[in-house]
Amino acid sequence: MTRPGRCKPRSSGACAARVRVEHPLFLLLAAAVLLGLDGSGLLRLGLLCAALHEAGHIAAYRLLLRRWPAVTVSPGGLRIPLRGVWLSARQELCLAAAGPLANLLLCLAAHGWMAWRGAAYAGYWFAAVNLLVGGANLLPLPGLDGARILRCVFCGAHCNSPKNPLQ
Repeated sequence: MTRPGRCKPRSSGACAARVRVEHPLFLLLAAAVLLGLDGSGLLRLGLLCAALHEAGHIAAYRLLLRRWPAVTVSPGGLRIPLRGVWLSARQELCLAAAGPLANLLLCLAAHGWMAWRGAAYAGYWFAAVNLLVGGANLLPLPGLDGARILRCVFCGAHCNSPKNPLQ
């Protein structure tokens, strides 16, 4: 028998990502107001590029750890919390670089598509916003991918030890 409130363990092949939403009412209200005022569609394009950026991180997480990550959606954006997950320096570097790499590859794909099929106004916006989202995440500021990449490059494997005060 199982205890009430407990779930049965899932099989290892289960495709169930855990999604947690912080401040859902504020998030829905802000999204409705901002998307309602977005006459140019640039905010929608930015949200799409940010979601594709996070999809790059999620794909790398899935390839590296063979399981789906927990995703947190908040008014500040999407993030994958890594508390309790041990990663080597190389794995953390790959995980941090996957989002900006996804944006760069999508930017190059948009330029290739426009060169092959003809230039389109929306294609240039898609390429530019992808480049901006990926480039902004490469800034070496705390909480962004650039800071994690720099930490992995300069600290090496000893940065992920449990005694590291930088974590």
